[in-house]
Amino acid sequence: MVTTEVMTNRQLFVAAFGGKATERVPVHEQGIASDVASKILGREAFTGARMLHYQEAVWAVRGPEAHREFQERLVQDVVELYRTLRFGAICAPWLMGAPTRQVGEYEFLYGDPDGDWYVCRYDPQAHTYGVVEYSRPPAWRGEEAIRAAADNLEAAAANWRTNGSAEALESHVRRWLDIAGDEFELLATGAMLSVPINEEWLTACALCPDQVGRYLDAQVEIGIQQIELQASLGLRIIWGGGDLADKNGPVYGPKFFREVVLPRYVRLVKAAEDHGMKYLFRSDGNLWSIADDLFVTAGAHGFGEIDHDAGMDLHELMKRYPKLTCWGNVSCRLLRTGTPAEVRSVAEELVQLGKATGRLILGSSNTVLPGTPPENYLAMWEAAQ
Repeated sequence: MVTTEVMTNRQLFVAAFGGKATERVPVHEQGIASDVASKILGREAFTGARMLHYQEAVWAVRGPEAHREFQERLVQDVVELYRTLRFGAICAPWLMGAPTRQVGEYEFLYGDPDGDWYVCRYDPQAHTYGVVEYSRPPAWRGEEAIRAAADNLEAAAANWRTNGSAEALESHVRRWLDIAGDEFELLATGAMLSVPINEEWLTACALCPDQVGRYLDAQVEIGIQQIELQASLGLRIIWGGGDLADKNGPVYGPKFFREVVLPRYVRLVKAAEDHGMKYLFRSDGNLWSIADDLFVTAGAHGFGEIDHDAGMDLHELMKRYPKLTCWGNVSCRLLRTGTPAEVRSVAEELVQLGKATGRLILGSSNTVLPGTPPENYLAMWEAAQ
C-alpha cells in the first residue's frame, strides 16, 4: 500500500514558495493584536500590532528588569499562539524599544529630550499608538537636510559590519533560531527599501531625486549585508518590501518608482537569489500600476500585505503572475466588522484558489487589528484546515 507523508506546518509554508502547498493552505500573520490573541489563548497575551508598542512602553518605563520580563513573556506568547494556530513560520515581532520617559497618562517620549525626540500616544478606544508630536516636524527644510541624511546612512552602510549592527543581527537571529527550533521556519528580516512617507521626503522626490537615490542606495548596501549574514545562518525566506502606496497607487507616482526605486529593488532581489533566498515584497495599497515592475522586472518571489480593500484582487494577481507566492488578502476591515459566515465565505474561495495554485499563504491583508472578534479570525483559519 502506498502512503503519502503529510507535510508539517513548516514544510507546508516553505512549499508555498515552490507552488507545492496543495494538500492544504498554510496560514500566517505578521501580527495579531494582543487583545485578539488573549481571547484565543484564554489568558492575557502580548503578541503583535500597534497595541504591542504601547504595552512595551508601559512595561519598559518600569525599568530594565520589567522590560526584560515583558520581552520574555512576548516570546512565550507568540510561540504558544503560533503553535495553537498551526503556523509554519515565525519572526520576532517589531518592537520600538524603551521610551525615554512617560509624559502623560497615555503618552511616552522617545529620544533625547534636549535634542531629537518624538512623543507617541495610545488611544484606548481605537487601540492605536502613534506619533503625535516631534521635536522637528518632517517638513521641507531644503536639499541639504536630505543630503545630510544620505551622508549619514552611507556611513552606516560602510561601517555596518564594524559598528555593532552585524553582531546585533547575528545574536538576534541565533536567539530566534533556538526559539523556532524544527517547528517553525524563521523568516529573515531587513533588506527593506522605502522613502519615508512624509512631507519632507515626498518633496525631495520631486526636487532632489538624486539625493533620494543616494539614500536608497545606502539602504540597499545595508540590505545586501543583512541578506548575506542571514543566509549564512540558514534562513531561506526574507520578509522585505517597504510601504509605498495608498488606495490610489504609489504615493510618489509610477514614474519616480521606475526611475529611482525599481533599480534598487532589482539589486535586492538579485542578492537574495544569489544567496539562495526568496524575497517577499510587502506593501499595502493599490500596486497595479507597478505590479509588472515588482513581479516581472525586479522578480520578487512573493507578495504580502495584499490589500483587498485597495483593489488588489488575488485571482487576478495569480492569473498574471503564476509563479508569485501570495500572502494575505482577507480584508482587515471584514475580519473586524463582518460576521463569521461572511469571513468564512471569502476565505473558502481563496483556499480553493490556493489549493489549485499551491502558492497561497492565507492571512489578513496586513495584521489582525485590535477589536477583531476572535470568532471571525477563527472562521478564516478553519477554512484553511
